[in-house]
Amino acid sequence: MNDQKKECGCVSNDLLIQLIQSNQQLAKTMEAQNKVMAQIIDQNSELMARYDDNDPDEDKTEPVYLDG
Repeated sequence: MNDQKKECGCVSNDLLIQLIQSNQQLAKTMEAQNKVMAQIIDQNSELMARYDDNDPDEDKTEPVYLDG
């Protein structure tokens, strides 16, 4: 019985190590994805600002209504 407990403990430790390593890899992946998303958001904001500045049809003094 003592050998069985020892064996189970070793398996549990190995699984715990694998879980920790998986979590660390996931954290790195998420960090990389967050950096890419931040770049996308920055680029989108820049493009929207360019669009707003270069839109000759936009009249900033009157609101535009879709109902007529």
